[in-house]
Amino acid sequence: MSDVVPDLDTIEFDQLVELARGEIPRYAPDWTDHNLHDPGMTLIDLLAWVVDQQVFRAGLVGGRYRRAFAALLGQQPTGPTPARGLIWPVSPLPAGRIVQAATEVVCLQHLDVDFALDTDVELYLPPAALDGIGLTRDGVESPAPPTGGGSWALGRPADSVVTLRFDGPLGAAGPAQVALGIEVTPPPSPPPADRPWGPVRYAYRVGAARWRELAVVRDGTAGLANTGVVVLAVPPAGTATGGAELRLTFDRGFFPVAPQIRAAAINVLPVVQRRWDAAAVLGTGTGQPDQVIVLDTTDLLGAPEVRVGDEPWEGRLDFVRSGPDDPHYVVFGDHVLFGNGVNGRRPGTGAGIRHTGLVRTLGMAGNLRPGLSWAVPALGPQAYGQNREVLADGADRMTPDNLARAARQAAVARAALLTDAELVAAASGLTGMAVARAEVLPRFDRRLSGHPVDGTRTLVVVPHQPPWSGRGRPPTPVWPAQGYLDAVAARLAPRRVLGERLVVQGPAVVAVDVAVTVTIAAGAVAADVESAVQAAVYRRLAAVAWPLGRELTVVDLEAVAAGVPAVEQVGAVQVGTAGGPLGTDPVAVAPDGLIVAERVEVSSAVAGRAGRAR
Repeated sequence: MSDVVPDLDTIEFDQLVELARGEIPRYAPDWTDHNLHDPGMTLIDLLAWVVDQQVFRAGLVGGRYRRAFAALLGQQPTGPTPARGLIWPVSPLPAGRIVQAATEVVCLQHLDVDFALDTDVELYLPPAALDGIGLTRDGVESPAPPTGGGSWALGRPADSVVTLRFDGPLGAAGPAQVALGIEVTPPPSPPPADRPWGPVRYAYRVGAARWRELAVVRDGTAGLANTGVVVLAVPPAGTATGGAELRLTFDRGFFPVAPQIRAAAINVLPVVQRRWDAAAVLGTGTGQPDQVIVLDTTDLLGAPEVRVGDEPWEGRLDFVRSGPDDPHYVVFGDHVLFGNGVNGRRPGTGAGIRHTGLVRTLGMAGNLRPGLSWAVPALGPQAYGQNREVLADGADRMTPDNLARAARQAAVARAALLTDAELVAAASGLTGMAVARAEVLPRFDRRLSGHPVDGTRTLVVVPHQPPWSGRGRPPTPVWPAQGYLDAVAARLAPRRVLGERLVVQGPAVVAVDVAVTVTIAAGAVAADVESAVQAAVYRRLAAVAWPLGRELTVVDLEAVAAGVPAVEQVGAVQVGTAGGPLGTDPVAVAPDGLIVAERVEVSSAVAGRAGRAR
């Protein structure tokens, strides 16, 4: 890709006029008056102006065009963005307190940097502290490491329960929103913003009262994928006495990898670096075209809202599509520009021009190191807590030059997924998505089954499956939810072949029941052999094992059973779709179909004696 942009605007208006004047003797020798009062010279001036405008437009690469070109390469202007973080309390509060949304929070080592509570609801801070943690796996509870003393994995989330025990109730006299901070070990990569993990269910009780499920007001952890704060709606304290318990269960939703919790605490405060500017008058209208009002917008979170008189005007990127009566304005880094009366309305003479409240941020300057002390003035001057991790994500506004540089880098670094093998490798390597199996079906679209579709590739993905001991029935397979598929598709979309339609879907699952009869060697333990045959069939007909789009025959099952040690002969084998009759006919599937075992029964015979069925 060349960095050279040709300069097409190489001639000026005066040069065009002189060129035209020089051609008069050649094409109109009888025209002898070349002075400005001559009507012909006026026409030359007009034509030169038209050509000058066309040349200017042909060579113009302005802001609109640069943004459009960058967007085609997946780059958008960003920033500024504020720094965010968590403040962990150093000690329990002596009494319950309420803090309002956007309450001021102060870093004692950086008093000149403005921070506020990063929540849009008021929070109740109970006078309670974490007293113990219980971790239940497969129905067996074991103590978890103390808070801050190392991470503890949930294993299979569907079979895990976490119980947080507090030395007092979390509720207030009435309904309250309580902040629970949870620190987790980061997964290979964070989940997409539009696809959180989970959801996680939260239940609460005081003393020996019954469990009550809590509504989640806000989940800053994205289902325990990130360190953050979960705001829970806790019921009134009531008359129950004793300590309180908060139970976290994971028996629904999707977790690509098992979460690992490092610490948990109540009254953890999410904070954001920002400063509020009150509404103020900017000036008055002059009635003149292209009026400029000075306003620094480089550190604003969001576009300013400008009013002329009592009427709110609308911010636009430019005035190209603005009519004479459209109340539009354009925001630049250091000023606001109004229309000229042709493209955009002019503010009336004497009309007051003002902005509503503004939110500003320091961007990168708000990123602070860990271990700082913080106070909440509304709770008193004493230190409230510390930030365990760096306050991050603060960034300055992207300049046009940086946007062009990012777009150029994206164009140079982009590697299209040309082959099926490259597409499979890219999907399997998506960090944080735990893709266990990926296969490509060229020219296939499930909605047009049986009809090849040019320019289409379907990627069938299967996520990571729960671990299995190898005995008994395997855990229920995890099939991809639509949000998971959308996330995989979004991650792969920037690298798809231009003009190609890439479809990401899960397999068309066909569950089957299997019955197998085997003859085992003398001296073998029938129960052990039957278990081994059953496990072999389950393992072969697993979500990540059986070939996609391949039918299942009794010959396939006979080969699986015959490969188990101590099996001398395979007798009758029957198969059928789950819940239906069994037989010897093959079970057929579509090209994107996947056969998995639902129920496997094995019986055996030893020296003419019938064994039991498993």
